Amino acid sequence: MARLPLEIRDARPDDAGELIALWSLCVAEGLNDETDPLSVGWDVPTEEESRHALAEISRAPSQRLCVALSGPQIVGVMKADLSAATPLHLRSVVVVSELHVHPRHRRRGVAWSLMSIAAEWADQVGSSVVYAWAPAPSRDAHRFLTRIGFGHFATVRAARVRVLQARLAGRTASGRGTGRLIAVRRSLRRTHEEAAAAGATD
Repeated sequence: MARLPLEIRDARPDDAGELIALWSLCVAEGLNDETDPLSVGWDVPTEEESRHALAEISRAPSQRLCVALSGPQIVGVMKADLSAATPLHLRSVVVVSELHVHPRHRRRGVAWSLMSIAAEWADQVGSSVVYAWAPAPSRDAHRFLTRIGFGHFATVRAARVRVLQARLAGRTASGRGTGRLIAVRRSLRRTHEEAAAAGATD
């Protein structure tokens, strides 16, 4: 398909309603009966919450939320963050997430244009590498990232807090139980050895 003229700019609070609709459409597209909604990390926010979130991002020098417009319509969005390369480094790297393109505007250069902004920002801030993540069910996103030069670097996993707490509590309780069992066995062994020693001296 032909590439349409695009305008790329930073998102504004008044984009909230349109961005919620775009996000919901792209997330729903990747879901099926076997997909855990957790894997896409999406709960529909209120427009008021999104307005506040967008205002926070616009004030943060280490964050950018860029939108692509075709005419008056937002057809794509990308989140980019500056993050320390590791906890032991002061230098930052650019991390791209939440790259979404409206289904009717794909293969028209929208994602390429948004990623170009990420590459330019990385160059400006001295980031020698750009990281990017995409939801596990989004095969198109992973294929696109591979096509433009991204390799597999890490696996991002998610767990619901209640499930995580329950599993960790179970492991802790199991560990305490095992420790008590070992202590009991050692105590019984010592008692048996002491009794045997006493019988030998009689």
